[in-house]
Amino acid sequence: MPEIASAKLSIRPELLPSGAASRVIDVGCGDGRHIVEAARRGCFAVGLDYDAAELRRARARMGAHRVDLIVGDATRLPFCDGAFDAAICTETLEHLPDDASAIREIARLLRPGGTLLGAVPSHFTEIVFWRLSYAYWHTTGGHARVYRPRRLVAQLACSGLRVIDIRYVHFIDSLVWLRFCLTDFLRATRPTTDFEAAILLAVAAERPVATWRTRLRAAVGRSRFLSALDTAGALVWPKSFTFVARKVER
Repeated sequence: MPEIASAKLSIRPELLPSGAASRVIDVGCGDGRHIVEAARRGCFAVGLDYDAAELRRARARMGAHRVDLIVGDATRLPFCDGAFDAAICTETLEHLPDDASAIREIARLLRPGGTLLGAVPSHFTEIVFWRLSYAYWHTTGGHARVYRPRRLVAQLACSGLRVIDIRYVHFIDSLVWLRFCLTDFLRATRPTTDFEAAILLAVAAERPVATWRTRLRAAVGRSRFLSALDTAGALVWPKSFTFVARKVER
């Protein structure tokens, strides 16, 4: 539900490099809320996404900030080895059929000592949501797997990326998605085929954004109280966990 998630970041922008000589790529940049932070720090910024519609939304967000936006495949990134000082990859790996190839490609693009700032859904919530809602995961482009931190750390290490920090985030998002999954679970008639599930999602996507969601998004973005609530609640019921990894210098 981007109208909620786009109100806040999954990364800490202060961990990005700064200055015109620094190069940052966001793999699976979506609406661009993370890569624009790299542009604000003066970096050469590139946003890549498979969905051209998302890139159009990202372009509208950029304003005067210079960001190169390209359509591309996370498993075949069109850049040379060591081309970037930092990479961002948030809420993307769980959607990819071949996440291992994407991780290897991201590691390839980073210079030795370069930083990856990433985020994936937390297994705390994912296991519950998968059991509650068929539509949550059993749709084209949905979540292909559940990540546990230990497994992801090992997978990143196989590509030469050493995790140095993990944090749980996005309590309010978890509540919004819980409402969605419970609604799906309690639906009187459930889809019997993938086609029926896709039709339900298409219809839902065309509906206007509910007013309360718009207000909540604005409040999350500016309220210190809601920000503190989101941080504290994430210790109990997080939607995602973020990680920081460094490319091992060999």
